[in-house]
Amino acid sequence: MVRTQNCVRLPLTLLLLICFLTAAPYPCTSWRPALAQPAVGVPVLIAVAEPPYVNVLLDITPVSFTVRPYIEDGTTMVPLRALGEAVGAEIGWDDTQKAATYSKSGLTLLIRVGETTVSTTDGQLIPMPKPAVLLDGNTMVPLRLFTEILGYSVSWDESTRTVYISSPKERTSPGMWGFYALGSLTYSSWSDVFGARYPYSEDDCAANKMEGLFLGWFAVDKQGNITSKYNPTGFQKPDGWPSVILRARLHGMKLFCMYFADHESDIGSLLDDPVTRRRLAFDIAGMSAEYDGVLIDFEGLGLDEALAERDKANFNEFLELLRDHLKDKPLAVALPPLSSPYKGYDHGDIGHVADLVVLMAYNFQDPKSPSPVASLEQVDNAIRQECELVSPDKIILGIPAYGALYRVSEDGQASIIALPPSKDGIAGFPEYPGVSAFNTGRHADNATLAFIPEYLCNYIEWEGIEGSYKAYLEDTRSLQVRVMMAQRYGLRGVAVWRLGFLPENWWIGL
Repeated sequence: MVRTQNCVRLPLTLLLLICFLTAAPYPCTSWRPALAQPAVGVPVLIAVAEPPYVNVLLDITPVSFTVRPYIEDGTTMVPLRALGEAVGAEIGWDDTQKAATYSKSGLTLLIRVGETTVSTTDGQLIPMPKPAVLLDGNTMVPLRLFTEILGYSVSWDESTRTVYISSPKERTSPGMWGFYALGSLTYSSWSDVFGARYPYSEDDCAANKMEGLFLGWFAVDKQGNITSKYNPTGFQKPDGWPSVILRARLHGMKLFCMYFADHESDIGSLLDDPVTRRRLAFDIAGMSAEYDGVLIDFEGLGLDEALAERDKANFNEFLELLRDHLKDKPLAVALPPLSSPYKGYDHGDIGHVADLVVLMAYNFQDPKSPSPVASLEQVDNAIRQECELVSPDKIILGIPAYGALYRVSEDGQASIIALPPSKDGIAGFPEYPGVSAFNTGRHADNATLAFIPEYLCNYIEWEGIEGSYKAYLEDTRSLQVRVMMAQRYGLRGVAVWRLGFLPENWWIGL
């Protein structure tokens, strides 16, 4: 059990108020649930903005503004660069003309400071209600630029002075993938894909919307051998695995076999041996003949910075060897974010060799302090940094299907008591009234529940006999906001880690 000292217990309202004030240059008056919301479920907790300022949420996620949006003469003015980059556009600036450019998906707009018209690539002039202005080095434009020209929809919540911006429905949504892991009588990934308990399936199920599965059935042992039987990592072929393949193929899904290794198998040392490195690449290619592609998930490389360059070179050579053996079969590689402590991955070179890169944008929680698994800032930074080195149309955003449950004792010591919470884990703890209330959709007298946009998940806290409890829980809405982030950045797809943790009908609306 991990404990931390000097952890002060704060009420939810005060905790969130402190977080907001430290992140924003302008004060707010209070917190309250938003009334006009673009999604159903638990309330979204929003800070009340002081006039003339307004909150702006893009697909229920905050946008990081250096200058806060405001309303002037009935027109909402927003910073072009911050909001434009948040929707995946490139923003340029011509200091000579005092003009900004917005470019995305073949459309370029020219916005000149002081003018009430916007020029398009085909020479059209579109009127705006107010001219663009410069404020502290930021080009401020009417929000109508995004609604009338770019197709975003807007709703307004007067109670919190919040503008909700919703992305337009794209013709092509990001491809949906899922990690299919363990299988047993009490736990299986099957039901999250096929909508019923193994071996049955529903006609209307998630498989109809999914592009493919990463089958987490293989691992590398300490001797550098591939195993599909039980091993310390927990990855194995489940009973009835041919049924998974048959049912998935009937739904037209792609099947990638996943090969896992980490510090338990000492993967860094294995790759450092040229003979083992070559044999491993050959064995993986040979065992993958019946599958549509291969996913390599070798974790922990470069944790020792003194070995980071060695690990990079060895991993790159291994992938090149595997690429040659696979020939035209697609190769995917799972990578930690660039901000992680694992520095043994050359993201640029891997993005060149691999057909797909699965960005594991989760597992950011702090074991010493209550925190979400994948907050907005961490996920957004991970996407932006990866897109600088890897083409977005190769990136699949890994999204968590699990949360974290913390207990804070009377003396302020915090510890994780459930991570990840599976259907047989957090949902099966009847002594935790807050979690049981969340799972059943009911309110608990001793629990405060809200969707926190900065956390990208639901937050609930309550008091218990052994202290206070704080839980960060994922649901369909938290998956949806991450899918929309991937769509805005033009990513290839999303991958849920992992199937078996999700609520019923999780796929509807994605």
